[in-house]
Amino acid sequence: MEFWTTAVGLPGDVAEAAKKAEAQGWDGLGIPYAPLQAPDPYCCMTAAALATSTIKLGNWVATPASHTPASAAGSIKTVQAVSEGRAVFGLGRGDSALAYLGMSPAPLKFFEAYVQRVRNYLQEEAQPFDLDLDGGNHFPSVERLGLAQSAEEARFSLFMEGIDPVPLDMVGTGPKVLAIAARYADRITTAVGADPERVGWALDVVRQEREAGNVDRPVSLGAWVPVAVTDDIEAGRRMLSGVTASMARFTAMHGKSVAPVSEGERKVYESVHDAYQLRAHFQEGSPQSKEVPADFYDRFAIIGPADECIERLNALVDLGIERFVVASPSPLTTPDLADKALALFTNEVMPTVRAAEAN
Repeated sequence: MEFWTTAVGLPGDVAEAAKKAEAQGWDGLGIPYAPLQAPDPYCCMTAAALATSTIKLGNWVATPASHTPASAAGSIKTVQAVSEGRAVFGLGRGDSALAYLGMSPAPLKFFEAYVQRVRNYLQEEAQPFDLDLDGGNHFPSVERLGLAQSAEEARFSLFMEGIDPVPLDMVGTGPKVLAIAARYADRITTAVGADPERVGWALDVVRQEREAGNVDRPVSLGAWVPVAVTDDIEAGRRMLSGVTASMARFTAMHGKSVAPVSEGERKVYESVHDAYQLRAHFQEGSPQSKEVPADFYDRFAIIGPADECIERLNALVDLGIERFVVASPSPLTTPDLADKALALFTNEVMPTVRAAEAN
């Protein structure tokens, strides 16, 4: 059982956050990947690796547009070397990280080709040249140089040889991305909230695709869930309003729900999409969060006293979840309450769920 948290900031700040998270018992730390909006995640991961000894480190999450497969794999494998085997490569189709570059999520056909190529690099498998993926189809073939001897395949060499393969963790919401993840990923993290019905549906998509494709490679199943441990339910909803609204939009990224949901929930997902303001992405009290009714918060997120949060998490463990990426309460309006909620999670909820799973 793994519990992951996140941190954003300059490398020194992330290094301090990593040390604190490691001391609190977290198993992993995800560093946001958002060109122009956040510091370079690989620099931050390297600083965190040098400041810690056990916590895993991942980029949360890379997109196909910002780095070619070779570049992305080289960066994360360098972190793998510095951290002595604690790196994880997080990958998704892209949302805000691409929107701030003027792009929408990667087309599925291109995304799957990118996934397959980057996974091969992470596993140190030599590949034929692909000028489209590794060069954006902007460069002519090396054959134009007319060399007596030239490179014949794309592969790591020299200093990069011998570094342990890096696990590929794919984050998915809709059935098509989850299916791609089922075919290629070592770790799959659902981004459908904490409702057991929705998480169970997502895991069924993964399992059915793996069975259909005879994929027998081990896979670790995870869930990205908003959690607020508090007796003040209304405050918990408020502190998780930003993350809940933003994650809910993933289900209706282009305006229509991509998952089987009730008519009432479909309206919520699509209303969040229609009201969405990018500048308020993941922000507490965002305009889009005002489209989310109280009962939706209570299903999508986990809000309540410690014993109720433990029960909700254990219900997901029973479905097969073995890793949680926890979206913690925003401290924007009630920092003391947010700090208390986080302390309750790390001191009471996390150890109890971990112990129950071990037994």
